[in-house]
Amino acid sequence: MNKYAVFLRGVNVGGVKVLMKDLTRLLQEGGFSEVKTLLASGNVVLTSEISDPLIIQNRCNELLRQYYQREIPTLVFTEAEIEELAQPFALPLPEPATAHHGYLTLCHSARDAQELGQVIQDVAAPHSFLVTGRTVQWIASKGTSTTDPVAKVVQAQAKHRILTTRNHNTLVKVAKIFH
Repeated sequence: MNKYAVFLRGVNVGGVKVLMKDLTRLLQEGGFSEVKTLLASGNVVLTSEISDPLIIQNRCNELLRQYYQREIPTLVFTEAEIEELAQPFALPLPEPATAHHGYLTLCHSARDAQELGQVIQDVAAPHSFLVTGRTVQWIASKGTSTTDPVAKVVQAQAKHRILTTRNHNTLVKVAKIFH
């Protein structure tokens, strides 16, 4: 069996309400097992016999489209990818570290992450960020995750590509669900 993390984009904000108990039931009825959710922001861990994450993503997107009668994009990451992302945050947090959060913008592809990194570099310099695989890692002061210059770039790019942002602590919690 293969384990995956599924991240829904834009749920429980802006009028898109997805209850985690409904999401769990929908995915179980859709053929997935060991479905567990974390927080109310659309973080799911599930198991499937399917070994291709893209097939899992397409299946989740279709189930959501049918049930909610609207597009709710997902991004699917393998257990190995999540384990890597849950390692200590790659960028040093500015002092005082307790006043900052590390964020990961999860992208559909490595190319999307590279292109997002280029836009961040062009628009939001001198902010520190790091492109790793299908993610862009960045830092914001607590309470500024939607108003930080990098966050604004990410929000603008979300209109053109499938991506979603999670606090690094969330990825650590998702990784723990696998065990």
